[in-house]
Amino acid sequence: MTFSKRLAHGVAFATMAMAAASAAYAQETTSAIRGEVTGTSGGPVANASVTVLHVPSGTRAVTRTDDTGIFDARGLRVGGPYTITLSAPGFETRTITDLNLVQADTLRLNFDLVEANSVDEVVITAARNPEADNRGSSSTLGRDSIEAVVSVTRDIRDLARRNLLASSNAQADGGISIAGSNPKTNRITIDGASVQDDFGLNSGGLPTLRGPISLDAVEQFSVTAVPYDVENGDFQGGAIDIVLRSGGNDFHGTAFVNYLNDGLNGEKLKGRSVPQAISQTNYGGFLSGPILQDRLFF
Repeated sequence: MTFSKRLAHGVAFATMAMAAASAAYAQETTSAIRGEVTGTSGGPVANASVTVLHVPSGTRAVTRTDDTGIFDARGLRVGGPYTITLSAPGFETRTITDLNLVQADTLRLNFDLVEANSVDEVVITAARNPEADNRGSSSTLGRDSIEAVVSVTRDIRDLARRNLLASSNAQADGGISIAGSNPKTNRITIDGASVQDDFGLNSGGLPTLRGPISLDAVEQFSVTAVPYDVENGDFQGGAIDIVLRSGGNDFHGTAFVNYLNDGLNGEKLKGRSVPQAISQTNYGGFLSGPILQDRLFF
């Protein structure tokens, strides 16, 4: 649940978001894990059980390897940490922990299993999917990176400027230009839903002059310049994809307050006095936790 309230000329607003572990998201909001399981002789291990556990929420995805030893788990929450447990008849059970996933990306894992009671070395490797880097120049901010961003306005556009190819266009209501594109040509999604200014009323490309959501609500923020993957389309500029936070089995909360008045602003512009009467208070917070343990969260 996220809530934010701003007092400026008598205007106030509030937002709330709820999410369950079984929610169905668009492709840009989820992650995947794909890998290969081989035995001591190097041959594939078929019908091995692979359990993918999202530790904060306790939710699990269970799949099995095919005849070639390949497994594929999709539709996973972004972030983590994840724990993967692999078991097969006649082999030692293996576990890998502290994995974190990136939205719209596939993590590659290779498991080399040893037979039960064997003393052979166990090798577990992980690597980025080379195909994921083929989508164009992109960057993704996780929750820790988002909290480290200094933002006076607490606007998601401050996150986009962390990408070297993204810049703020002052002549376009603070819109984000990605690799020189017009802000109106970008695709912007929140949990897979389009939030562009379809009517073209704002030159910044967003439907509002301020950011549409609070920074506290964002789990991962991705900027992709000129993506040419066939899974992307219907736009000409760059892509900004936002995944909102979901709850887990533990309660978490944050709070913030920003204050601004005319005493914090300059009084002169190019040597001329510019009297201003400004009074603005912006405050809000974030709260998440379980409704049903391991099943439903707010």
